[in-house]
Amino acid sequence: MRYSKKTVGKWILRAVVVVFLLVVLDVAVLAYPAPLFAHKVTFEEFTVHSNHPIPDSFGQVVEGVRTRVSAMENARPGANCRVFLCGSERLYGLFAFLTRRTANSMGIGLSAFGNVYLNEPKIRRVAARNTGGIRHSRFEGDFAETIAHEIAHFNAVKKLGFREAMAVPVWKSEGYAEYQANLAATRADSSYAFTDRIDLLLNNAFWGGGQSLARRLYEWHVLVEFLAEVKGFGLEDLLDDGVTESWARREMLAWYAD
Repeated sequence: MRYSKKTVGKWILRAVVVVFLLVVLDVAVLAYPAPLFAHKVTFEEFTVHSNHPIPDSFGQVVEGVRTRVSAMENARPGANCRVFLCGSERLYGLFAFLTRRTANSMGIGLSAFGNVYLNEPKIRRVAARNTGGIRHSRFEGDFAETIAHEIAHFNAVKKLGFREAMAVPVWKSEGYAEYQANLAATRADSSYAFTDRIDLLLNNAFWGGGQSLARRLYEWHVLVEFLAEVKGFGLEDLLDDGVTESWARREMLAWYAD
């Protein structure tokens, strides 16, 4: 069966319209997801939305975020942020799908809207598993840390611009956000020692041997912390093409061996 050019043109036009409408719907849901969340509480510059009642104790989480943000490089104190607490992984999975991110993560941030989406069940599971095994990192399963991590990404986008921030290698981007999110906590901890982080990173028994994703994520944090605290690197120093993951690892291990 042959179709006329006019018929084919109509089909193409309809397909384009459908794709356009889907994109608009995608952006609309990401920009204004509040209708999916029945509960809202405002803590000055933070507005928290949830699909279940928000306890008064969440104010302590917000205070923790403020403390972490105040210690960050390129911090923007008082910048408005909307936090969406997803009480089910199915709801979080919707935002993961719309942003093309993994649904197994703990948080997603969209700097264009100042929105942070939290995978509440996953964060609680991580906290229950950790029981103090890994301190001052994403593996604590801390709501304030997870929010601060996404805000650190926002700060980087604001400093570098969207295109340049998106071009930063993932080990630098994720490691930097983790380092920034935990900077206030490590500085306030009198028992903290950076070499303990390296000890843990090199502990094959703890990680079950091999290079698991969790170990890789932890290593990125440690590498950036080394570059910042020992080498004195700031965000823009990290962007140098000569600062590779393998180079940073060699430098850190040489320093550690001394």
